[in-house]
Amino acid sequence: MKICIDARSLRDTPTALGRYAATLVRHIALQDRDNDYVVVRRPSRHGPIAEQENFREIEISCDIAAPRNILTGARAINALRADVYHSLFHFLPAGVRAGKVVITLHDFIWVDRPDLADGRRLHRWVKGSLGRIGVKRAVAAADSIIAVSETTRRAAINDHAVPAAKITTIYHGVDPKWRLGFNGQDSALPTAFANRRFVFSLGNSLPYKNLPRLLRAFAALAEPDLLLVFAGRGEGNAQLLDLARQLGVADRVHFTGALSDTQIRACFTGALFFAFPSLIEGFGLPVLEAMACGAPVLTSNCSSLAEIAADHALLVDPTDVDSIAAGMRRFLAEPDLRQRLGQQGQQRAATFTWETSARQTLQVYGQFADSAGAPSD
Repeated sequence: MKICIDARSLRDTPTALGRYAATLVRHIALQDRDNDYVVVRRPSRHGPIAEQENFREIEISCDIAAPRNILTGARAINALRADVYHSLFHFLPAGVRAGKVVITLHDFIWVDRPDLADGRRLHRWVKGSLGRIGVKRAVAAADSIIAVSETTRRAAINDHAVPAAKITTIYHGVDPKWRLGFNGQDSALPTAFANRRFVFSLGNSLPYKNLPRLLRAFAALAEPDLLLVFAGRGEGNAQLLDLARQLGVADRVHFTGALSDTQIRACFTGALFFAFPSLIEGFGLPVLEAMACGAPVLTSNCSSLAEIAADHALLVDPTDVDSIAAGMRRFLAEPDLRQRLGQQGQQRAATFTWETSARQTLQVYGQFADSAGAPSD
């Protein structure tokens, strides 16, 4: 079969969506040397995702979720005449033609909660509009849907009328290097909080990440020597810093910006615990990566986070500042709990592998082997 994997969710700026795209493609390559693959990606300063005889890449500059791609992007995809077209993000170009079409469905944030998708009014409206039109149309048009969690799968079936037979759950994996360590020289903690007690949080600062409540909970702690460290893209860092000043904790809050994987691992292993109280997540890959490092995790008792973490993390109500603060206090007061959940979390993370993710994805493609041929209308 000729399989086209649309990996344009991979960008030079590290994101969980990009990590999913790149790592899945690499592991599919390790397991499949028979089918022919075309990987679609945006122009990048990095090299090919998979260097293998049956893999080739083409570059399309348009973002996979951009209106331009949704409206006019089908021409380039249709020209490939693929037996299977798999979009690794839940958008499809209108009129896309392939033997069979697969999408990976991460979540319904843009559809159900655009207010949490972006704090900027125009961006929020754009994402909400794209969600109502683009995501819903892609879900309806796909022949098969891969949900990244049971939470997302149930939402698709129960709230968005997706037939249960059409959608399957395939979890992300976690790279063993999070447990064993990366090769590199930049694994030391930044000097601003080296040799300090700190709580670590990672991700963008969009509303669904719930960082203002985490900051308010941190401010409620009677821990004057404790730091709160935020890492990742900082769309809302200026507002968070203003809030930290209002709460009187600005001198104990640090924004690192983007970090390398080795630096992130150093933060996971050096922190007292990892705090990730998102309001909504499709999967929550940072939780698994923190667990793989042996970091105790405080996360939400809802969405996919409770599903992925199970009883191997300290779960709190992300809508309640007092609940988040109570969980933080408990971790600070109970080192044995931190140690126990750190150990249990590492065992939990080991059950999620990219080898399994790739194998199950290949099984989805394999369902269409008998019907491979010219693209259907």
